[in-house]
Amino acid sequence: MQVITSNEYNKFKGSNTCLAIGAFDGLHKGHQLIINQAIKEARKNNYPAAVLSFHPHPLEIIVGKTPPPSIVSRSQKISILEDMGVDYYFEQEFNQEFAQLKPEEFIRNILLDKIKVKTIVVGDDFRFAYKNEGNVEILKEMGKLHNYQAKIISQLHASDDRISSTRIRTLLKKGKIKKAKKLLGRSYQICGEVIHGKKRGRKLGFPTANLNLETNYALPPEGVYAVKVQYQGQEYVGAANLGYNPTFNNQDISFEVFILDFKGDLYNQRLCVDLIDFIRSEKDFKTKEELIAQMQQDILYTRQLLC
Repeated sequence: MQVITSNEYNKFKGSNTCLAIGAFDGLHKGHQLIINQAIKEARKNNYPAAVLSFHPHPLEIIVGKTPPPSIVSRSQKISILEDMGVDYYFEQEFNQEFAQLKPEEFIRNILLDKIKVKTIVVGDDFRFAYKNEGNVEILKEMGKLHNYQAKIISQLHASDDRISSTRIRTLLKKGKIKKAKKLLGRSYQICGEVIHGKKRGRKLGFPTANLNLETNYALPPEGVYAVKVQYQGQEYVGAANLGYNPTFNNQDISFEVFILDFKGDLYNQRLCVDLIDFIRSEKDFKTKEELIAQMQQDILYTRQLLC
């Protein structure tokens, strides 16, 4: 898959693009439905399959707004789209200039002139351009004028409620990671670079990888989780602690992973951690011996569950 940022749109030499458009900030099953429809149209006609999305999140640019925590990082988004079979990912920089575009300008100047769309696929709640003045009706009307097809996809529902990124964030905040997985169509994953920590785990006999998270993730409740770790194309089983380590009076939240049966140096390496199951809440242990005994139980549970 080729990633083309908005300052490089002129490098795109294709035509008849089948394009899915959206924030796609969760890449959940509803988003996948839209993107897969664009891929289907492209394959049927031997056209390029593409996605147009935005970076940074639009709410980072709008004054007075606060962007929600992320379900996927930019790197994860690109990786998932590539795995889905997308040929081109057009990443539109969302800045003040772009935010001022009228619906017709967005369609003519970007979708037609730059990306050369033949088919546009969006969700039924899609809004775009200045003050969200653009909607699916405008998209369809402009399609009649400029000879492109607009396909509108009704969003998926689960348990009588629309699948949305907001709903997934709420589930994660409540610790319902298995329900979030059903709406995502995959395990909830947190990625980051391994950095030097206080090395307390190593001293206790459980060396952990301390992750510097690569985005402001939507985090579940603090506690210990059974996880699967993705590293350099291999999958490992582990136990992760998310929280403040009350036994040691930490002031900052941390995400540390003990990878079972792994030996090697992971510093400065990127790990992606799939949250599989909640084991227990954080606890303030009176002694290191109590903590070690509990960690042994956590690892035994993880091994029985995932191995």
